[in-house]
Amino acid sequence: MADLVDEIKAKLDVVAVISQYLPLKKAGANYKALSPFTSEKTPSFMVSPQKQIWHCFSTGKGGDIFTFIEELEGVNFAEALQILADRAGLKMDDYRKKNNVANKSEKDEYFKAHELAAEFFEKQLYSTNDGKKVLEYLHRRGLDDEILKEFRVGFAPDRYDVLNPMLLDKGISKTVLLQSGLASTKNIGDERIYDKFRGRLMFPIFDYFGRICGFGGRALNKDQMPKYLNSAENLIYNKSKVLYGLSHAKLAIKEQKSVVLVEGYFDVLVPYQNGIKNVVATSGTALTQDHVRLIKRLTENVYTSFDTDEAGFKATRRAFDLLIGQDISVKTLAGLDEKDPADYVLEHGGEAYKKCVDEAIDFVDFYIGSLAKKHDVATFSGRKFLMDEVLPILKPLSDAKRMIYVDKLASVLGIKSDLLFSELQNLKLPNDHPARQTDDNAVISAKKLDLDEIALGIVLYRPDLFEGLLEFLNEKDFSQEYKGIYKELTAQYNLARENLQAWNFEKGVLADNKAKLDVLSLYAEDRYSLFTSEILKEELEKLVDKMRKNRKTQTLKGIQSEIKMAEEQGDMEKVKLLQMQYLENF
Repeated sequence: MADLVDEIKAKLDVVAVISQYLPLKKAGANYKALSPFTSEKTPSFMVSPQKQIWHCFSTGKGGDIFTFIEELEGVNFAEALQILADRAGLKMDDYRKKNNVANKSEKDEYFKAHELAAEFFEKQLYSTNDGKKVLEYLHRRGLDDEILKEFRVGFAPDRYDVLNPMLLDKGISKTVLLQSGLASTKNIGDERIYDKFRGRLMFPIFDYFGRICGFGGRALNKDQMPKYLNSAENLIYNKSKVLYGLSHAKLAIKEQKSVVLVEGYFDVLVPYQNGIKNVVATSGTALTQDHVRLIKRLTENVYTSFDTDEAGFKATRRAFDLLIGQDISVKTLAGLDEKDPADYVLEHGGEAYKKCVDEAIDFVDFYIGSLAKKHDVATFSGRKFLMDEVLPILKPLSDAKRMIYVDKLASVLGIKSDLLFSELQNLKLPNDHPARQTDDNAVISAKKLDLDEIALGIVLYRPDLFEGLLEFLNEKDFSQEYKGIYKELTAQYNLARENLQAWNFEKGVLADNKAKLDVLSLYAEDRYSLFTSEILKEELEKLVDKMRKNRKTQTLKGIQSEIKMAEEQGDMEKVKLLQMQYLENF
């Protein structure tokens, strides 16, 4: 694969690839962005077009275009290779045939099993008597055959032994059938398996790339429990990382710079069929941080359109807490006449729903207004309830937004804004609040460079300053990880003391550690690019002084330890010698 990797790298620039996911801003010779892996207000994500690398200094993640796709898309190297080959206009199949490269991975059997199952469910919907009754039901729900085929909706017959024998005959292992949830056993260790999805309307769940990774099975009878039966989480399916309809909607989301977030399968399909293409739903779970990161890749504008019951109201609030933590604008559709999106579109049409989207109101306005309708703000208990509910959602906001909403809340409650600001100032978010969790994660994952790493970064960026290290330090001042690197840099510097322009990374320890050293150089370039030579030299001197003090402290601690050991052994002659040595180093 090495030739293909090199060919892809030759065709695709790291800045061009990453800018499709993140808004990069020029920073000297490099580019910067807020980290996509954690919440932060100061950009720590760096991209170097010269080195063709990226590095996130908040989390320590970094690498080339392949590792970026792996991290952002949540795929393995083979899948990242496929994605980038497609973008580079290279055909993987032609390359494999030419080089006799196998195209198999552990995930392939899972994807094959789900694809075969989807084909089976589709056939059952269109070619069996029971399936045709289900098809009539779908038509009554307002869905036509075109949308059903585009989203590959199907039907699982009410039988125990139809799907799994076919999949076994096609070479799918029993292990994959059980772990993916397409089949079950009655008892642990039982050799007999049976179809898990029976007598259900089947919605295939697609991953970001449009591959079927799971199923949602809707009950067709009132006494069937549960109403929705979802695939078990497995190697290719994690409900916390999948948004239903995203593979179909992502182009529209990018074009319209917004996404409509709903709750159910029908709430995606009916609006989508009626022209609202930028619509997605969570898949059998509440909105998660991983869902928010998926959304953030495509847009910073979300319209929530959840069910209008109490559960939907709480889900909307939960979604806001998560989305606002990633600086995503949140508006809520408020004019649906207490109907879910699918029913509203069927009754009023797609254009009416689009108008509701266009007229969506800011979530905080929606939230304050909704609570004020349910609770009498003329009473003390009503006012206190609103304060307790609304102030926590204002806490994570910027000062400007907070000021606007505090004034609005004060107006609704009929009290002075100063009182609310005082309450807000003293308010502490609970430990399980999404905004607080995001901030904590950012702190936990922050990676600080050690003194020796910063010093090496500076001299890698500015080789002419290396003499500042040589004069006062030796390899003992560096951690084990960097001793050999410092020794090699010293050797190179001494060989070309007058004409040193750059370091040679072609062989030896520097070549072996080039990726790591590129990151240190990138860090120094970002941090010190605006420093004059004199100021940067002073900065390096400060680092050297700290490293020397560290060395002195470690040396004295070592001697103290030896003195203690000699005293325990009764070797007073050695104690005297060590005490003299301690004074000399003090």
